Amino acid sequence: RIMMTSAGKRWKENAVRLKKGLESKMEMIESLVKENPCYRAGKKIQVKGLVLHSVGCPQPSAQVFVKQHNSSDAKVCVHAFIDANTGAVYQTLPWDFKAWHCGGSCNSTHIGVEMCEPPCIRYTSGASFECSDETKAREMVTRTLNAAAGLFAFLCKQYGLNPLEDGVILSHKEAHERGKASGHGDPDHLFRQLHMDYTMDNFRQAVADLMK
Repeated sequence: RIMMTSAGKRWKENAVRLKKGLESKMEMIESLVKENPCYRAGKKIQVKGLVLHSVGCPQPSAQVFVKQHNSSDAKVCVHAFIDANTGAVYQTLPWDFKAWHCGGSCNSTHIGVEMCEPPCIRYTSGASFECSDETKAREMVTRTLNAAAGLFAFLCKQYGLNPLEDGVILSHKEAHERGKASGHGDPDHLFRQLHMDYTMDNFRQAVADLMK
């Protein structure tokens, strides 16, 4: 049984408010990156799960990343970015396209979604960062996590996935620990260094609550 932290309780309260009409309440903006070689390859996958990422730099605007990825020179590609200022979801690939988001076998099985990050953090080494305004940073991370929970609930319903089943919803860090992704620590590093009580376990529970 998962112990519900205060973060989990807040997510559960959000689930009660959002579970009806989930799709209509979610702001999703189609922003397909048709110039990206990944999009042009057009390879399909059987969706078996979802990976939650964060972008790894102090940039809250999803549109910045959409523009970067919509290039014939792009080497990476994800299915969506979540804007840290608004919580809006910018869909960059059809959900059943193979994306280049994990650097491992999860690319062939899992949808990849990136959360944009607060502008008030500054990376110092690897996944370590300093933050000039933790209150603002926490607000932005909470906003993107809530949007991600709604999006993941929608996608789990669409593809018949159980968010609490082992390996269905992973962070990039967890996917790496399973040998299915490159060596990144996101987005778990945000929770830890911003002293938040969010975890991937209570995120998965929040997604399940939204689906009830």
